[in-house]
This record gives sequence, C-alpha cells and structure tokens, in this order.
Amino acid sequence: MSTEKDSMLRVRLTQKQSDALDSIIAELQAQMPEASVTTSSIARYALEKYVSDYIAKRDGTKIFIEIGTEDATDDDIRNLYNLVSKMLDDAKENYSQSVHYMVGEIFEPIMMRMASLMKPKKPEVKAGE
Repeated sequence: MSTEKDSMLRVRLTQKQSDALDSIIAELQAQMPEASVTTSSIARYALEKYVSDYIAKRDGTKIFIEIGTEDATDDDIRNLYNLVSKMLDDAKENYSQSVHYMVGEIFEPIMMRMASLMKPKKPEVKAGE
C-alpha cells in the first residue's frame, strides 16, 4: 500500500529506521485493521508531535529527558531499576498523585528495558540434538 509520497519520505530514513517504521505500521494495522496507516500518516503524526513537544519544551509545560543506555550493562540496568523502584515507592507514599505520575513517566523507559531483560530467554538448541 505504498504511495509515491510514502516512498519519498522513506528516502531519508536509515534501514534501521525504515524497519522500525514497518514494525510500527504492522502493529497499528493489526490493532486497528479498519484504519489506513501509511508512512505519510505516521510522518504527519510525528511532525505534529514534534511541533507540540517543541512548544511544550519552550513553554516549560513538559519535561524531556533523553539518556543513552547503549553502554549500560544488564547489571547497570538492574541497579538503576532497583533505585527507581525505591523512588517510585517514596513518591507514592510521600508526595501527591501528580508527582507519583510524573516520576513514573520519567522512569518508564528504564522499566521497559528492565522488562525486556526479565523475559525468559529461549534455550539454545545445540547441533545434533
């Protein structure tokens, strides 16, 4: 269902970005088969979000944090997860619901990374078995 406009938008993407975009489109189409999800519709949404986030960042109505974790070991992530869990518990017990929510939003990527580390790994099949 690719159009010329979709193809033009993909020209600027790396292969990794293009693969991620394909995955997003497939996931959205599986969730909402009646919707028409295309590269251009995702690009339009991304542009709207970028502008909205830019305004929110400029006005101070949102906090944006971006930290690379590509060099973090699994143990680093586990230690960070334990620290964040304590902070979330403290925020829930000692601060308003709004503060607890914001702490959760800030640390959601860490929780997601930890969840992926906790997934059971498939046992490897050895040759000859």
